[in-house]
This record gives sequence, structure tokens and C-alpha cells, in this order.
Amino acid sequence: MRTYRATPFARDLNAAMRGGGSPCFPDWRDGLYPPLVPRAELVASRIRLHGSVQARNSSMVFAFNLLLPFTGPELRLAAPLSDVAWERVELEWTPPGGLLGEVDGEVPRPDERATAIDGVLWGRRGAKRIVALVEVKLSEGGFTPCGGVISRGNRDQAPCHDAALLFGAPERCYLTRPVGKQRDRRYWSIFARAHGDLASAFPGVTTPGCPFAGDSQQLMRQHALALALEQEGLADEAWVIVLHHDHNPDVPGHVDDYRALVADPGRILRQPASTLLATDPIEGWADWMLARYLL
Repeated sequence: MRTYRATPFARDLNAAMRGGGSPCFPDWRDGLYPPLVPRAELVASRIRLHGSVQARNSSMVFAFNLLLPFTGPELRLAAPLSDVAWERVELEWTPPGGLLGEVDGEVPRPDERATAIDGVLWGRRGAKRIVALVEVKLSEGGFTPCGGVISRGNRDQAPCHDAALLFGAPERCYLTRPVGKQRDRRYWSIFARAHGDLASAFPGVTTPGCPFAGDSQQLMRQHALALALEQEGLADEAWVIVLHHDHNPDVPGHVDDYRALVADPGRILRQPASTLLATDPIEGWADWMLARYLL
């Protein structure tokens, strides 16, 4: 389960969105821009909704409201993706299991957790196939941390406390083969393939412990997925972009901290959510978003 720090911004935004009312809607659909309900129900029919989806500050519903209006061509992102012709938008996308090796098959079982992307954008720049993996943040203070260090199945925690050991012997990382799994997770081999070795992929690491124990964990997995899409020939260019509430003071810093670790920081982008409201693909949607989310 995702857990996030209750930052001052989160408390203030949540209170303002509640307006003295209940923190949750009676039904999760009540949090949607009404014309988007049929599209959102279609997405919901094939995924597992978050446990907190009825909350007024649900990031899942925020992502639905932010991205579902776009079928592709109307969507405009900032540079270096401003010239991409987007063809389709897919929400709550889980990659084929073999890309990251997180699940035993190609589709996660109900008891398996896999990296899910809030939104994936498929498009083209000329003949090149472009993919953008979108992480949407509303009031969260950070990103999903690593659970390996606290797992009872982790019998070798030395790499959790020694970055040099992790980079030199990534096979010792608990994430490589968690208890009960049938295949190795591919994060470290993906980065090594892209940069020659794991240490070269993260030249900005200066702390003694694992740099992915905290907020960098989620971004690392999405970064690995972007590289894997290119390595397996599923995209010519793949990017990670964080769309965050304009006034969230915490998320941008975590993104910048991760970018400082990596050899290819230009692959990791962030953009305030309100920049998507420059177009109004559904009449009244942009004004509704500004008012609902206090953007």
C-alpha cells in the first residue's frame, strides 16, 4: 500500500478541497468531471482502483480528470516533448511482465504488485516512436519508497546500507529476487546495459547507503521501464514525466534530487499540471479543474 508523508501543503490542500465537508465522496465517480464518467468507468473496469479512490484528494481521480479529456492530438507537453504528435493516451498502464521482471507471467496476478504507470502517452516525432510515462502527483509529499529493507524475507540487508556493495554486486539486492518469485527483476541489468555498469548509470550517488531506499525508488523503476522500452524495441525514445500540482512544494525537489543521481537527467521531466489546461478539449473542463483542485 502506498503511504505518503502528510506535509503542510497536503493538509492545507485537503482542508480547502473539503470545504468543511466530508474528506470522501459517497462514490468515487463523484470526484470526476461529469462528462468523463463513462471513460473513467471503462478504465476502472480493467484495473484495481486505489483504496483511497473516494477521497477528495485522490491522485488516481486527479489523473483521470487530468488526462482522460485527451485522445492524443489535443495534448501538448513542454519541451523537449512539445513537438511530439501524440496518438493515444492510456491510463493505469502495467507493462508486460517480462520488461521489468516484477511478476512471474506477463500480466500480474491479483496477489502480485507491479509498476503501474498513471498514464502512458504514445506518439511520434516524424518516424520515431515516442513514449512518455506519466506519474501524477496531487497532495503527496513524496514517492513510493522501497519495501525491501523492511521485508521479513530480506536476509541480506548489507546492500541496503552500502551503495558501493549494491553497485558492485546488484544480485545481492533483495529486489533482484524477492522471496517466492520465479524470475529476477531486471532494474539493475537494464541500467547496466544502458550505461556499461550500474555505478556509471548513477554517477551522482554520494551517500553511503542505498540511494533508492526512499523517494528515488519509484522514479528509479519508472526510469528503468523507459530504458527497457527502448532496449526491447518498443519505442525509439521513452521519457518519464511527473505532472504535479502547481503549488506542491515537495514533489519537484524529489524529482530534482533523483535527476542529480543519474547519468541521463534529461530523460526525467516534470511539469505543473495546470499547463495541460491551456487547451480545453471538453467545454468547461479547464475552469472546472482550476476550481476543483485550486490550481
